[in-house]
Amino acid sequence: MLFKVFLSVASLALSVNAAAIAAGKTFKFQVDDPVKGKVFLAEGGKSTTDEAKALVCELAADVLKCGGKGLPAFSGDMTKLSTVASGGSAGWSIDAKDNIVWKAKPDVKFSVGISGATDVYAEVCPHHWTQHGTAKAVYVEEHAHDH
Repeated sequence: MLFKVFLSVASLALSVNAAAIAAGKTFKFQVDDPVKGKVFLAEGGKSTTDEAKALVCELAADVLKCGGKGLPAFSGDMTKLSTVASGGSAGWSIDAKDNIVWKAKPDVKFSVGISGATDVYAEVCPHHWTQHGTAKAVYVEEHAHDH
């Protein structure tokens, strides 16, 4: 019993620590799609392999903003991750292994395209994808400027 309590406390500390690490740090939203490979979220909800063209994201509480804008509310069984001008959706987090998690629905995955398209989706879709992707926060390194 004591071991279970210790394990629960250690797990809680890790998740709190991961949230604290993510808070205020900028990152690129990288999708690892089993078919399309690793890509980044870009303007218009598109994917790009060029990290320089990826949107810069930041987690504020449980709201994810990319390119200074929020992401849409989850709708149906798949939602294209195009940015929206108004506040954005809640339920986002980054775990201790830098995985991006969205609790809009149970077990949300992140996948690219339908029929060859390059759009990035959050999805729980059983019929458009036979293999589902994941997402990671790739932190932007702060470089000191030489003056």
